[in-house]
Amino acid sequence: MLKVKMVCSDCGVEMNQHAEKIDYTAALDEPEAADPDLGGVLEEVHSCPQCGKTHTRRAGAAHGAQG
Repeated sequence: MLKVKMVCSDCGVEMNQHAEKIDYTAALDEPEAADPDLGGVLEEVHSCPQCGKTHTRRAGAAHGAQG
């Protein structure tokens, strides 16, 4: 499975992934989504090389096969 690239909602440019961070507050809203070893939800941080906007998404949530 290949990871689906994130596209900037403002300018339509493919975003760059810069980091993965643990969101501890997401576990409060969705306890079943939290990784028991990490105590939170792992999220990817992406930024747009054109406009500089940043977005996050749950790590592993955007996978797909390329056809």
